[in-house]
Amino acid sequence: MRAGRKRKQGDRYPCGKRMPSPEELARRMTPRKPETVDPTPETLARRTAAFGNPKAEAELCCPVDLLRGRLTPEQFYAGRYARTVYARYCIAIGAPKVVAGQLRDFVQGGGGSAMNEDQAIEAVKQYQAATLAIRRYSFRSLKEVERVMHGSMPRSFDALAIGLTALADYLGIEAREAA
Repeated sequence: MRAGRKRKQGDRYPCGKRMPSPEELARRMTPRKPETVDPTPETLARRTAAFGNPKAEAELCCPVDLLRGRLTPEQFYAGRYARTVYARYCIAIGAPKVVAGQLRDFVQGGGGSAMNEDQAIEAVKQYQAATLAIRRYSFRSLKEVERVMHGSMPRSFDALAIGLTALADYLGIEAREAA
């Protein structure tokens, strides 16, 4: 008698792995419908402000949302502003759309500009003004805020907090406005 657990009965591949039963194969081949969840009114408003389209799916997961518990309200709203300004800047310059998450390095193609020339110029000016305001305070903080703008988690939370505080000061966000 062999030591250990008994093997389950059934056909096996040469490597020893069990072959799936016909029922299991049928279950695997059946297409599943994706679950649909309606976006919240806040998400629709944010997408409309950022991309001009409430059905836009460009924002998948924002690192600022994940860090909300560690950031002050002023820093949180400055981070959301930074993401919005960066998204509008990318649309203005026609940058390719990069998928966040596991496919971060997969480029989906050139983004067509959905703005007129005046809006594009304004978006570029806002982006440059925001980055200059942070850079005047700390270049390292600017790099951390840019990581968040690009959809990555920051390497140094302290540097991110300093950069977002500098941006909040530039924008004039106060505690009573943010709360």
